Formats: sequence, C-alpha cells, structure tokens
Amino acid sequence: MRLPVKESSRKQHDALIIAISAAVVAGMAIAAFLVAWWRHSPDMLVSDAEFRTAVALCPPFMLLRVVGGVEDNVLSLVMTEGVIVIANGSLYAGLAAFVYWALTSFWPRKA
Repeated sequence: MRLPVKESSRKQHDALIIAISAAVVAGMAIAAFLVAWWRHSPDMLVSDAEFRTAVALCPPFMLLRVVGGVEDNVLSLVMTEGVIVIANGSLYAGLAAFVYWALTSFWPRKA
C-alpha cells in the first residue's frame, strides 16, 4: 500500500527565494554601476555629496577611500571592486530577508 506524500513546503518559500534573488542582483548591479562610475570619474571621491550618495546606496563603497586612486596596483583594485560588489549584494539580500521576515511575522494573514 502506498502512503500519501506530504505536500512540499517549497511553495511557501518561493516568494522568499525570489525576493532574495532579486535583492542580490539589484545590490550587485548598483555596486557595479558605482564602481564603473568611479573608474570613469575618479574625482567623485572629492565631492562629498556624490560620495555620500554613493555610500548611502552602497555602504561597501567606503573602501574606495582606503584604496586611493585608479593608478594603484591592478590586483588590489580588482579585489576591492569584487569585495564591494559581493558585499553590497549580500547586504541587499540580508535586508530583503529581514523585510520578508517582518512582513510574514507581523502582517495579518487573510484566511
């Protein structure tokens, strides 16, 4: 006799997976755009307003002040830019997971 298989909880977490995936892609895209903008216009670090806006969108962007100019060692620039892109994607994913948790925990469900 064959026993019925329980329905998977996968459908329950589909929205979370989609939200985290979209947040990772968005965070990495924003960081890649800001790094490309910095490579094109390195003097943006001089302007406080532009730098603060960039850090508000991508907090790991602060590392560029530590690295210095575009003329530095290529390996250090590639590593720093990679860390910035991956860190911003992770930050956005964590924020999306927190928002998802808050909404599912405190938002009343309709039965």
